Amino acid sequence: MPSRPVKALLAVEPGVDADSVQDSLPAGEDFNIVGVVTSGEDALNWLRHGIADLLLVACAGYSDRALLLLDAVSRQNPDLSVMVLGHGSPNGFLKRAFEAGADDIVMLPATPEQIHFEVHKMMVRRQGAESPVAAENSRLVCILGPKGGTGKTLSSTNLSVSLAQRGQSVALIDLDLQFGDVALCLGLPPEKTVYDLAQSPGALDWDKLSAFLAAHSSGVQTLIAPRRPDQASAVGAELLREIYSILRANFDWVVVDTPPGFTAEVITSIDNSTEIVMVGMLDSLSLKNTKLGLETLELMKYDPERIYLLLNRAHSRVGISQADVEAVLGRTPDVFIPSDREIPRTVNEGIPIVVARPQSEPAEAFGRLASILLGETGDAEEQVPTAVGAESNGSKRRIFGRKA
Repeated sequence: MPSRPVKALLAVEPGVDADSVQDSLPAGEDFNIVGVVTSGEDALNWLRHGIADLLLVACAGYSDRALLLLDAVSRQNPDLSVMVLGHGSPNGFLKRAFEAGADDIVMLPATPEQIHFEVHKMMVRRQGAESPVAAENSRLVCILGPKGGTGKTLSSTNLSVSLAQRGQSVALIDLDLQFGDVALCLGLPPEKTVYDLAQSPGALDWDKLSAFLAAHSSGVQTLIAPRRPDQASAVGAELLREIYSILRANFDWVVVDTPPGFTAEVITSIDNSTEIVMVGMLDSLSLKNTKLGLETLELMKYDPERIYLLLNRAHSRVGISQADVEAVLGRTPDVFIPSDREIPRTVNEGIPIVVARPQSEPAEAFGRLASILLGETGDAEEQVPTAVGAESNGSKRRIFGRKA
């Protein structure tokens, strides 16, 4: 925390258990709750006369009252740090909350230690200092895509295997808790899942967690999604934080395949990540949603240098040029995955294309993503992508920038 204690005002919306929220907050000499209010009007009145460094707004799901309070506070007290403590699904609320003036959002339940870390990170970020770094030296890559059907699971599985082929120890988590397909893409039977882990008794440690990991022939260890959609609710943000911490202590890389949107589980994964791979496709709707996803990460103040952009089906002739892509997204994708008829076949067979057809263009492209993350930049000229929609042949450079 900063050198002097943080003075925090807590605003608790109706329907939220104030005692439960306060039990989640840090307790110590460096963090003081100086007041508790139950309405936006009371919060604004308190801030007109009281002194606080931080406003904590506890709300349930999408909250227009919270948005109004955030907007009013950003105008009345522009220098005040604001953190939202959310319950339930934040879909549709996350971007609005940041736009209204929130500096950070933490999804409850969370431990006092976790909130202490997030408050510290937020306060030093506002002061222009370096954010605290997690103790683990390993890397956690969050594979994001605001909409479904963009190829997140394809990218997650092939990236994981590509990293393993380079001698890295890799854990892959299927976080699409309702409709996850990682096991299918890797040809793994769903004998034990993250739901079974959540239901198992006792404290979570490496010995317990490792018993629920499924081993792929490449060496990738996988935590499989629940078998049925109704089992998804058993896996919460607090369990995920424990899982990530344990896996990062035992693997070089943790790759997280996420569901569409910014759910509580996805936000937790973003908060725990070291890099993000944003996955889109070559069509106008996907590009629009990819842009919205990048904007949301910007509002969350995620370091843009740690965000990589991957474009699937990049050989498709749909009348969209690379210039169009750059105009919409404001940047050039880092990796282009060309269309290939072998991709759906390898998915159906449960064999990643980097294994089934390692010399194919998609396999080379996924390999280049692994190389980028590993810092193996290679020849800079070969990494400049060429025109989207162009067919590769002997006289042209391939879409993902490799010389023909």
